[in-house]
Amino acid sequence: MNSSSEHGLACVGGIAAYQWIFTGDVKGSATLNQRCSICDRDDLSVMFQVRTAASDAISEICETCLGKGAVALQPGGSILRGHELRHQLGQMCMRVMLRTCKDVLRELLANTNDSKLPEVAVYFDRNAQLSPRHAATLFLILSNAGSNVDARIFQVQLRKTEHQQEFGRLLQPEKLALWPVLSPAIRTRLATLGFAPTPDVVQRSRGINSNSGRHVAVDQRSYDLRM
Repeated sequence: MNSSSEHGLACVGGIAAYQWIFTGDVKGSATLNQRCSICDRDDLSVMFQVRTAASDAISEICETCLGKGAVALQPGGSILRGHELRHQLGQMCMRVMLRTCKDVLRELLANTNDSKLPEVAVYFDRNAQLSPRHAATLFLILSNAGSNVDARIFQVQLRKTEHQQEFGRLLQPEKLALWPVLSPAIRTRLATLGFAPTPDVVQRSRGINSNSGRHVAVDQRSYDLRM
């Protein structure tokens, strides 16, 4: 039996009862450039390494595809599927991406001389998310540094009224730094409130992702990441 103590999961052998055997390897990406071997999506933040039960072949699969099957994950030899499997995968994704985000901030702190960055890092460490003001600060720093980090790995707090109001108080360059990575639903809400960037700014940013050059809508789950 192989185990992954970091993620609190054990891998068991067998063929008939399940499709895949989790190897214990979960990879996080700050650039959203990982490709799923099942659905072929290539803008993924987290990948799970599995062995195919029937052939023992190694594959890297996204959370969505893995969650549709049956996987040997659980200590004691239990097989996970359905809601229980998707919950476990979601929890692992959250932990991996929090670590990835912290690694990005740690590297920036070591290599970027910006007096506002420590406050951003402390806020993220305490909240595992960024306020609009802190997100704008970080995204502008990433842009100015020429970083290939995709800003979508960071969750931005925009559901509460106080955070929407905070977005409304941002300067145009700060709004522009955030606008490309927001989901259509969040953009619509902010526009309804009169907080969208001015029309000419929106026109320039339409369809542009902060680093990849194309817009991909952010998945609005609890951790707000593309998996």
